[in-house]
Amino acid sequence: MALHSLDIEGVPFNRMLAYLIDFIILSVVGLAIGFAAFVLTLISIGLLSPLTSIVFVLLPLLPLAYHSYFLSQQGATPGMNAMGVNMVTLEGDKPTVFHAVLTTIIFYLSVPATSFLILLVIFFNEERRTLHDLLTNTIVVNDISKA
Repeated sequence: MALHSLDIEGVPFNRMLAYLIDFIILSVVGLAIGFAAFVLTLISIGLLSPLTSIVFVLLPLLPLAYHSYFLSQQGATPGMNAMGVNMVTLEGDKPTVFHAVLTTIIFYLSVPATSFLILLVIFFNEERRTLHDLLTNTIVVNDISKA
């Protein structure tokens, strides 16, 4: 895929804001699910406690489901859509479910482990790709349909 400089102009900043939007969405949804499970446990006087415990065990999978679904279906999360960027493969196609899941897993394993320092990789390559982009052969570009 031949990249034009306008395809990636401003992408690192927009990507950061997009993740912040996605983080807020995930936080609100996670808190709502957690609160609902807590209320169900209280209302049932603890009878539903085993069921609601499963909810709290599965809640950490919410970001994986969220990012994998939106990236594979639309090529962008709601935050990325709001910021006018989307993810494509190096061939220019929309990411597959495999790309989306692998990208998300690599992101959530590498970023906390390096205190976000791994994201500095974006400043050391012309295409402004992060490590998880490099490993999954994807790139985040400006959404030309919104230009």
